[in-house]
Amino acid sequence: MATKILLPIDHTDDRSWKKALPLALEQAKFYGAELHAVEVIPEIIQLPNLPQGYGAGAKDFVRGKVETILANNDAAHVPVHIIEGSVYREILKLAHKDGYDMIIMASAKGDFPNYEIGPNLARVVRNAHCTVTVVRD
Repeated sequence: MATKILLPIDHTDDRSWKKALPLALEQAKFYGAELHAVEVIPEIIQLPNLPQGYGAGAKDFVRGKVETILANNDAAHVPVHIIEGSVYREILKLAHKDGYDMIIMASAKGDFPNYEIGPNLARVVRNAHCTVTVVRD
């Protein structure tokens, strides 16, 4: 039984949520679980040749995009986490730290030998402390 479900989303790739979001909503309703969405963005490094404040607002921009996706799919109530860093590492850290029981993650089109299982999904599946449901395209 799940009490907290985590749904990783990439707002730039609708395959990351088109099928996974409805399933996550269904599972959250079935189990009476909390559903949270997360998007991991690349870490913004302040280099000396970049203007001060470069990248400021990136998290707010991405949060707006994710919230729009959720609102357009009857999931405006779902809390959103925007984290900077390595995709698989940050998903695993958040899932462990906040006690998620389940991660629902969409597969992506991969190349041989990982057809439809990209490197981030593979690492989450291998290393997660909880159940990982893979939604195939």
